Amino acid sequence: MPLSVLISAIASTLLLPPVSPVLLCTAGFLLRRRARRTGRLLMALGIALLLVLSTHVGALLLVRPLESQYRPLSGAGDAQAIVILGSGRIDNAPEYGGIDDANMIGMKRLQYGAYLHRQTGLPILVTGGAPDGSPESEAALMARTLSRDFGVETRWQEGRSNNTAENATMSAAMLKAAGITRILLVTDSIHMPRSMRAFAQTGLDVRAAPTMFATSARPRVVDYFPNASNLRLASYAMHECVGQLWYMIRH
Repeated sequence: MPLSVLISAIASTLLLPPVSPVLLCTAGFLLRRRARRTGRLLMALGIALLLVLSTHVGALLLVRPLESQYRPLSGAGDAQAIVILGSGRIDNAPEYGGIDDANMIGMKRLQYGAYLHRQTGLPILVTGGAPDGSPESEAALMARTLSRDFGVETRWQEGRSNNTAENATMSAAMLKAAGITRILLVTDSIHMPRSMRAFAQTGLDVRAAPTMFATSARPRVVDYFPNASNLRLASYAMHECVGQLWYMIRH
């Protein structure tokens, strides 16, 4: 695993739920004797943050600003290719003979990319390396999944990138070499703003094709009840907010 990927993973763990609210509570507990009011405030804030972000309503406070930036694709226009971004993997999936498989978010990206391919006939590029040190790139397993589950063949595989910024630069190099300058970019709606920012810097003409909209569901009473899946959604949205800030600073 590259050192930059390890550092990013450690930083994400510390900054994002559930660890960050726990750290607030811990800091408050340690301060409770020397600064009683501050200590109690930090503990209450940590608990409140953990509970609020565990509700669907609370998670959407972070999700909605990201999802609202790009609406669902209304037409392919004059695009020449479809680019699908990788999203991690399921290691050694036993139901597929122990080979790696796309994770849930990655599968939804592939599903929508296959749908767009059938609608438009455009060739597909999949992008994703092996930042976790796996012997097989995400691009390779994505191409296999597209062929196996959706009957769609991949034209290009970019299998060296370790993050979204590298997805963009390395994919752009492959596409430009093939004379492709106009693309549909497929990723989930929460990840789309950071992805569009990265791809916009490559000189490609990029049209957003987001999928997996969390804000489209009808409101329900249980949306106000804490649930681990909601905390995961909030953590993912917060990760993207931090990622956008980092990209703005670095690039």
